Amino acid sequence: MPLLIGDIGGSSSRWALVTASGPQVLPGTFTGFNPSSGDAGPLQQQLRALALETGYEGLEVMVYGAGCGHPVRAARMQGALAAVWPRARIDVATDLLGAARSLYGTHSGLVLILGTGMNSGYYDGVRIHAPMPSLGYILGDEGSGADIGKQVLRDALHDQLPVAIAKDLFPEGVELAPVLESVYRSPGAQAYVASFAAGLARHSEENYVHELVTSRFVALARLLERYHRLPERRELRAIGSVAAGFRAHLAAVMAHHGMALTAVEQDPMPGLLAYHAQGRS
Repeated sequence: MPLLIGDIGGSSSRWALVTASGPQVLPGTFTGFNPSSGDAGPLQQQLRALALETGYEGLEVMVYGAGCGHPVRAARMQGALAAVWPRARIDVATDLLGAARSLYGTHSGLVLILGTGMNSGYYDGVRIHAPMPSLGYILGDEGSGADIGKQVLRDALHDQLPVAIAKDLFPEGVELAPVLESVYRSPGAQAYVASFAAGLARHSEENYVHELVTSRFVALARLLERYHRLPERRELRAIGSVAAGFRAHLAAVMAHHGMALTAVEQDPMPGLLAYHAQGRS
């Protein structure tokens, strides 16, 4: 039976299909869905088109999703997918378990998601142990794109950005009213705020960037120390756009706090395909 693998974030998702002829990452751009706050409609529309294109009705669907750590939210994700594939066997797991399987396979270690948001846990080779509470991008997500992006926006609105960075990120200038509208009234506020961290990576050698990113990674390192025992945090592997874009900064901060960053990947899908190609579930 074909296996469809989904890596679903709040703003985008990646999909791959494993059949008897081998695995393939499906082309195209897919929207995301976070069951804690998002609308499944746009993703369902795209997936219905995908279902018609592939022609598969009898599927196994394995989804790793942001916001799926609570049974109610996981059930909401499963229901959204069952509306597209009513005959499929659908399993829903957290994006953190997906990251762990992608980075470690069946080995153990501390895993970190560092992209638009942040999450971490200790993977024992089978299960994730995640004692750190998820506070969301307003109260938490230290070191994430949203965390860094909020500071960039604050500095831009206070006219405290270096000139070269300001011109790159805000070529037409920055206006208070549109920013506040996007931050406080847009359903995609987290992705909007995090987008400024992506632009910041182009200026990673600037003192401003070094100081800002390092300070947020220090806050992250202190949380990891708070929630994970020393044996669990000797080795760290990370996945996500911020981890990949600021790998050198992240490695330096973690090393200072006694953690060796041994692997960084932007995309979990290649590792997940390797994991599931071995028939694991």
